[in-house]
Amino acid sequence: MRTTAIYVRQSVERPDSVSLETQEALCRSELPPDLPVTVYCDRGYSGKDTGRPALQSLLQAVRRDEIGTVLVYKLDRISRNLADFTQLLRVFEIHRVEFRSHTERFETASPLGQAMQSLLMVFAQLERETISGRVRDAAFARAKQGFDTGGPPPAGFRRIPVTLGGTHTQMLAPDENAPLVSAGFSAYLSAEGSLSVVSRKWNDAGFRTRRGGAWLPHTVCRVLRNPVYAQANADVYAYLSAHGAALCIPDPLPQKHGVYLYADRRINRSRFTDLHGVYAICAPHAGIVAPEIWLGCQQKLTASRQKRTAGTGQKTWLSGRIFCMRCGSAMTAVRGRSADYLLCGGKKRGICSGAGAVWRVDTAEMLVGRLLRDQLRTLALPAAPNQPEESPELQALILRRGELLRKMADPDGGDITLLTEAAAQLTAQIASLRTNAAAVSAESLHLPEWDACTPEQRKTIAHTLLHCIMAEGHTLHVFLA
Repeated sequence: MRTTAIYVRQSVERPDSVSLETQEALCRSELPPDLPVTVYCDRGYSGKDTGRPALQSLLQAVRRDEIGTVLVYKLDRISRNLADFTQLLRVFEIHRVEFRSHTERFETASPLGQAMQSLLMVFAQLERETISGRVRDAAFARAKQGFDTGGPPPAGFRRIPVTLGGTHTQMLAPDENAPLVSAGFSAYLSAEGSLSVVSRKWNDAGFRTRRGGAWLPHTVCRVLRNPVYAQANADVYAYLSAHGAALCIPDPLPQKHGVYLYADRRINRSRFTDLHGVYAICAPHAGIVAPEIWLGCQQKLTASRQKRTAGTGQKTWLSGRIFCMRCGSAMTAVRGRSADYLLCGGKKRGICSGAGAVWRVDTAEMLVGRLLRDQLRTLALPAAPNQPEESPELQALILRRGELLRKMADPDGGDITLLTEAAAQLTAQIASLRTNAAAVSAESLHLPEWDACTPEQRKTIAHTLLHCIMAEGHTLHVFLA
């Protein structure tokens, strides 16, 4: 026998809200006194989605055909999202469940009644998004004034009560671990410093993360990237602005204050390396790390990240040359159950959905290898008459110099001074080799055969002949150097 279900929900208890008990009583008033009723109650859950324990239990009972009628106090109690509400009605329809609302009194059997129901849900969803927008705007306004916006304090800080502009709030202050955190910045910047070294020092000292866990290199990296620790000056704000942050700073600029980073949580990106859409706000607390040390750590972290994607991987000779077309992150080889696969680095960090297809390492190497085999055979064509042979070493130097010259013409190619010096050295080496080979005449260039090359030789050839490979779905876009 099917029973009647009453569903009640209240996200936050407020004086002007309808309590769960009142919702249940109003719904029961619609039913005969002796009718058996099952009440499903979600206390403290928002209606933005259907991930609520009691609602899921109700849906399971509906799918088991145990429920004949679902009664709610108001439509927005069961959902504030039109797509979710439509899906719920579809489930009720499939299992022949009558859905009723105490407040919105109209029948839903006709097309007009269903249209009215959907229209009410549109306004319920609009109300939820309007409230969310007001909350975000209020939080941003508080953040701009240096007020605390909640959440756990960063490692090395605690919160203390303070009055700012006549308003009682909280402010960060160094705790007993602050000297250890400050020393970690200096330790990383030293010649022997690394993320592993800092994490080991902190763990050996008994210092733990906010969740009580041990420090790992990636959690240490987030601490070193956070400008909340910096005694920020104009150079620090210039660095943040160059990485996309919008500055919210007073005039004149206070000295030695930390920096809050405020961002809309709906933006999914790496918090400390891509600051577009992020506000850098002058915080009221004093920083604990000198600006030159903090900036030095940022430069070293960036250089280390570039080094990690420069082709030092040993699982494939493609490392350092293949990237995700969607986010630009390097593709790295990871071990699967039966083979090695290429995985987007952005997907690992949660900022990208991946390259769009699963690429096996051996498949990608086979496809790119065919192209490189043809390129080597093209380079090995017979030399022009009366021309001295250009050795493989000379060809590699010429190709490398061409790559450097192209980088010099690119505004984002790198340090122009270093590129110029490197190109000059290559030019001198090329001139020396040509002088030594001026009296030698040969039939062809004796470049290595691709099929006979070792993985290390293939990596060298790939880094010489390829500018990059971009993975997009089931296509590899190969760009020659």
